[in-house]
Order: sequence, then structure tokens, then C-alpha cells
Amino acid sequence: MSDEFLSQDELDALLKGMNSENKGDISSSKEGLIDKDIIGEISNVSMGAAATALSTILGREVNITMSKVEGLPFEKVEETLKGEQVVVVVEYIEGIHGLNVLVFPKQVVTVIADFMMGGNGDVDENIELNDIMLSAVSEAMNQMMGSTSTALSELFGKNVSISPPKVEVYNFDDPNTKLPPIESDPNKIVTKVEFDFEIEGFQKARFFQILGSDLVKQMCDMFKEAKGLKEQPKSQQKSLSQQTSAAQTISAPGSLPPPSQTSQPVKAQPVQFQELSSSQETASSQVLSDKLELLFDIPLKVSVELGRTKMTLKEVLELSVGSLIELDKLTGEPVDILVNGKLIARGEVVVIDENFGVRITDIISPKERLYAFRE
Repeated sequence: MSDEFLSQDELDALLKGMNSENKGDISSSKEGLIDKDIIGEISNVSMGAAATALSTILGREVNITMSKVEGLPFEKVEETLKGEQVVVVVEYIEGIHGLNVLVFPKQVVTVIADFMMGGNGDVDENIELNDIMLSAVSEAMNQMMGSTSTALSELFGKNVSISPPKVEVYNFDDPNTKLPPIESDPNKIVTKVEFDFEIEGFQKARFFQILGSDLVKQMCDMFKEAKGLKEQPKSQQKSLSQQTSAAQTISAPGSLPPPSQTSQPVKAQPVQFQELSSSQETASSQVLSDKLELLFDIPLKVSVELGRTKMTLKEVLELSVGSLIELDKLTGEPVDILVNGKLIARGEVVVIDENFGVRITDIISPKERLYAFRE
């Protein structure tokens, strides 16, 4: 009988081997059990939107590609960091909640800062990031992460909002330097997602993202819910499978639905639609007119827009008395007349008793104006 059971020493050795194999693997950790494929999909969608936003800002093609997803204790992440790194802290405040930390090499952020300030990105990688450069990078990160939250909102089917990103330079050669407290327990498993980052004309680099265990769980649950991957009772799963099979059979092109054992002849009749009378339209218009009369005394802000332009942060900071700003409209083009920020008409600028005025030359239809105020 003793040969049929493992000894205590053999059990200890077996458990020790299992722990060594599963150490740091997020798919095997009880505290950080998640689906790497789901996190990879979420990361591809969110960082794809971030890359598009940054491309627009810099005027250069930007590619961000996910390369690796892994789970490891929070303290292990800090041990891998060396030298000066730029840490971006983003907090999700609506839809999902938690901290999202991105760690960029300093040289990558230096290039972004130079582009944001009107340069060509050709800067010394050892240059110090001053307050102005960090402000420029903060604006770029704000645009990137704003696009990310929009992409997640569409992916999850639920509004996702963030707080303004915080950008700081960390020197991890200093033993007192610590990452933001994503997890209070240093042994807690976090998710580390690595990305390959490339700006057109510059060398490829790598940055990574750190997500806390609770935030990862929220993301995975919302993804499964949005994609209909939530676990269901077996009875419901069978019913859903039968419905899907039936739907596919009926919708298959060139095929006929299976004959029913209790088929009954169906009498077909032509469909008859009720004609719309002019009296109904008149009544509807009268109701709309009565409702609008309640709003006639509400004051509205009317403004005239001469034109627009886009400027870099560097160009704005260089503005002074006497500077000229070139707008996107040519001489003689009509100006836009806005009510509460909505376009309602166009006109030309005139002078009336030493005051500027606008002569209306084109008015948007009342129906279009009404729908514009509804947006």
C-alpha cells in the first residue's frame, strides 16, 4: 500500500517544481489570473489610437506595436529599471478605475518634446528636460491618452475617462526612487505590456505599460461583457448555440430553410400602409412651433469667426506685440457667424459708424440650424 502514495518529501519536491515553473506567470497566478490575449487585444486597440493621435501632432508617421505581455510581482518591475526614465501616470476615473503607468526612455521623450516645440527632433539625447519641454510632452501625452480612452469607450461600449496625465523624470539609479504606488503590496502581481515605438526617420525604441491587478480584472470583465464572452449556464449556452445554428441556416445564401414537421399553409396578403395626411404634418409643425416659442426670450451668444490656424507650442510662446498670425481664409472670403458655437450663417465684414459689422450673405436652412442646436 505504501507504494501507491507519494511520500512527504516527494510531495514537497513536486510542489516546489510547480511553483518554480509558475513563478511570475500571470496566467498561473491566483492573484493576477487574466487572459493575455484579451490584454493584448486591448493594448493593440488603445495604443493604435495613441499612435494615430501622436502622428497627427508631430506630422510624422508613428508606429506602436505590442511585443510582450507578462505578469510579475510589482517589486520585480522596479528592479528592471535603470538610469533616467520618463514616467507618465494616468488615472482612469470613469468607466474603469485605477492607475496606468507608462515608462518611456528619456531619448524618446526628448524627440517628442523637440517636435512639439517646432523642432525637427534632432536633439542631443543627453539634454536635460526642462519645465517647458515637460509641458510640451504632457500635452502630447494628454492627446495620446485621450485618444486611448475614446478607443476603450468604443471597445467596451461604455464611457471611459481619464485625469490629465502627470509626466516626471525618474532616476532609478537612486535607490530611493520608487514607481507610483500601483499596488500597495510589492509582491502583488501586476501586468507589464511592452511596446515597440518608432517615429518616422528615427531609431526604433521600446517602452512599457504597467497595470494593477484590479484594473486588469476590470478591463477583462468589460471586454468579455462587450464581446458576449461572459460564462453562461449550460442550458442557456445550448439554447444560444441552437439559435445561432438556426440563424445561420436561414441566412445562408442559395439555401432553403429545413422543412418543419408541422408545417401549415400560410395565407399571404398584401401589406397596406396608411397614407400620411397633410393635416398630420400641420399638427406636428404647430406643436414644434409652440415649443420653440417658450425659448424665444433665452439670450444666445453670437460670435463672428474671421478664420483659424494651427500653431506649435514654440510659435505661441514666441508671440509678442506686433506679431502677425496668418489665418486659413483668403481676402474676401465670407466669415462664419456662430450662435453658441454653432454655425448658422455666413457674411461679409462691413464698417458701420466706425464700428465693425457683418452683412449676412448666406443662411443655413432652419431645419439644419435646429438640428445643430440639438448636437
